[in-house]
Amino acid sequence: MEKIIINCMKKVFLEELEDLEKELNEILKKYGVKTTKELKDKIALGDIKEGGIKEDLEKINILEENINKIMKCLREINVKSL
Repeated sequence: MEKIIINCMKKVFLEELEDLEKELNEILKKYGVKTTKELKDKIALGDIKEGGIKEDLEKINILEENINKIMKCLREINVKSL
């Protein structure tokens, strides 16, 4: 029974991770970049001056925090399944 619960939790976390990564990639695509670092570099160079960038950066931070939390949970689940 424990293995079933672990597998279900893993499935839910993987689905949530996929959704978060998709949302993050949509924001990055909006600015023509593939990574957060690339976006920050473009901002620093003054290539991006759009007014909504602040809200998007805040959203990116939240998405990245949630991605990291889910990755941590997945690592813990993988350890427990050994």
